Amino acid sequence: MFVTYIVPLSILIPILLGILIFKNAKTGPRLLLYYLIASGLINLAAIILVFNKMKNLPLLHLYTIVEAVLILSYFRTLFVDPLIKKVLLFITIIFPLFCIINFTFIQSIFTFNTYTRPLEAILITFFCLLYFYKSGFTENFINKPTSWFNIGILMYFPVVCIIFILSNYMVFVTKNKAMNSIVWHFHAGMSMVMYLAWAKGFSLIKKDG
Repeated sequence: MFVTYIVPLSILIPILLGILIFKNAKTGPRLLLYYLIASGLINLAAIILVFNKMKNLPLLHLYTIVEAVLILSYFRTLFVDPLIKKVLLFITIIFPLFCIINFTFIQSIFTFNTYTRPLEAILITFFCLLYFYKSGFTENFINKPTSWFNIGILMYFPVVCIIFILSNYMVFVTKNKAMNSIVWHFHAGMSMVMYLAWAKGFSLIKKDG
């Protein structure tokens, strides 16, 4: 119930708030809203496939590309350093190509993408920390939408990176259903934490101007 219904439906909270402030939002928050909508649609498709007893892992490979492109593009709107913006643009172009090479020649599209998914999490975490380092913690930090967006990112991606790395091992090697259930419930919980942090960020956009 929690993984299949509650967490997927919780994404509607930031989506609805994001739609309400869309006209007032800058490019960065809009990119995160696009990501949430795409994520919700892909998750819905995955649930439908499961109910129809079909494999949904190919969608995870697509999801990784969409997620990386949109979130890295979001970070590109935050930085003012031309070099960092160029590096982000380069990675945003190269990473999807690496994903395509991975599921075409390296890892089957019917298994977890344990090479590209952790790499994506590491890249997103790195640029999030780099932004915090360069921007610092101002007096008004907690009232800035960007702060909540980045807090949500840091609550999710670094924490679940190890899950991405061990996904195939847990499912296809250990085959421990109880452990798998605990791990993926934890993953779902961290997803919800990120959604709620982003919802807070969207709710502050009008106040932030």
